[in-house]
Formats: sequence, structure tokens, C-alpha cells
Amino acid sequence: MKNTNKIKFYLLIFISFIFLNACNPNTSETTIYTSDFEDVIKGKVVNVPMKISFQMIGEDTDNSLEKSKNIAINFVHPDTKFYITKGQYTQDFVVDTFIPIIKADNKTIKPYFKKNKRIISLYYHPKFTQRRSDKIEFVFQKSFANSLNKKLFNINPLLQFKFPPTKMKFRVISDSKKEKKVGAYSVWVSKKPFLSKLANLKRGEEIEFVFKGGADSI
Repeated sequence: MKNTNKIKFYLLIFISFIFLNACNPNTSETTIYTSDFEDVIKGKVVNVPMKISFQMIGEDTDNSLEKSKNIAINFVHPDTKFYITKGQYTQDFVVDTFIPIIKADNKTIKPYFKKNKRIISLYYHPKFTQRRSDKIEFVFQKSFANSLNKKLFNINPLLQFKFPPTKMKFRVISDSKKEKKVGAYSVWVSKKPFLSKLANLKRGEEIEFVFKGGADSI
């Protein structure tokens, strides 16, 4: 019998929220390599890329987005880049950042967050399920988010950063020698809805899981 290492995604988030505030993200895109999990198992904290996109309707007459960027920079990875573009009727705010994958162990988690203010993170739970599959938990750090939102409120009461976005994309790429099994619940893959989706990834193969909020969520 062929052995495969199992990595199963249980992103513990509520995906059916409808947000009205200006600073709620429209989309987020995260890329994870299977070797990232192997490093996390060894006790490393791995930073993976995430792109978060916001859209504000109307003109930013008081330069709120630029002011927000100067505040948000204290709550993200130091290599984060911010992009603000102006359309005819909207203002787009894109954050190219990195979020940590951390082994779900207080010996790792507590020291990390004492030194790093990160609103979004992924917790890795090895052999969590009854089938001994691993689990990835999406974590929204409320204490840091509340601190950020208090500062944003002074700029504009509508600028409150909340999660999840309308659409969350997780791209998983295998760069491991052994075949990896990955899965997720309540996702869209290749524009098709799945209550449960599993895939075996050989080296060089990839899959994208999409979590949708709003009326088209499953």
C-alpha cells in the first residue's frame, strides 16, 4: 500500500458574512508550498505570501487610504507592500504581505506574538483528526485587530478591518518528493462547488481552494 502524507485544510471561519464597512477586503489570495508544512513541523515559523484587496466606492477626498497604510504598516510583515490605485468610481487598496504558519503550540505561539503584531495567521495542528490527518486553522488575532481598528476609527469610522473577505483563495503547490493529499470543506475548485474536496498532489502539481461569502457561498 502506498503511503501518502496527509494535509487536510479545515479553515475554521464563517464565510457567509456581508460586510458594509469600507475596509473589509474583497479578496485574499494565499500561496502555500507543501514544504512549508515540513518546516513548521520542525518548529520553524514560515511566512507565506498573501495578497489582500480592498475597494472603496467614491473619492478618497481626505486621503484616508494613505493614512490607513501608515497605521497598518505596524501590524504586518516588514516586507509588506501597499498599492493604492484610483478608478473612475472606486479606490483600490492592495496589500502584498506575508502571514505566518505556526505550529499550534503555546511554546511557539506566545513568544512569536510578543515580538510580532500579526492580525492574520495560520495554525498548524499535526495529526489532528481521527484519521491522523493534519489541520490548518485560519486565525484572526482579535486583540491586534481591535488595536488597529481603534487607530483607523480616528481617521474614518468606516475603516474597520474585519475578516473573512468576500472571496478567500488558497493555492497549494507540491514541492515535496512524496505525494501529498490535501483537502478542504465548503470550497470551490475550478469554479465548481464542493462540500468536501480531496486531491493527491505529486511534485509540481497544485490546487486552488476558494471560500466564498455572501449569497453564492455553500
